Amino acid sequence: MKTLKRILVVSLIAALANAAAVAQNSGRLPDGISNATRSGDAYELAEYFNDRVELVLPEKSGVFSREQAQFMMKDFFAKYPASSFQVIHQGERENATFAIGRYSYDRGQFRLLFLIRNSDGRALIHQLRVEKQDE
Repeated sequence: MKTLKRILVVSLIAALANAAAVAQNSGRLPDGISNATRSGDAYELAEYFNDRVELVLPEKSGVFSREQAQFMMKDFFAKYPASSFQVIHQGERENATFAIGRYSYDRGQFRLLFLIRNSDGRALIHQLRVEKQDE
């Protein structure tokens, strides 16, 4: 009987610890997305794209396949190489994570807005908007 109680207590503690870890990461932009954006790595960023991504760039917008979106972000990063990227706001709403970041390059800034949803346990970008910032 004591063994059963110990097993139940240990199981409960493990479940609570796991729930706390999930809650901490909930509503946060995954580090891989921040790092890929900061380094201008379209290939790494595309690892977080959903199969279809709504992409809004200064020159073009629409819903694109992961591969098309990767190519478009590669062009964006080549045209506007990052000098820095900083997440300025993030949160969670209706089973989705959102984040707003400031992307700086040598001639100005863009505001990046990410909409991320979990799919099969992975955080995937469903929408990425890139808006020119007035200084």
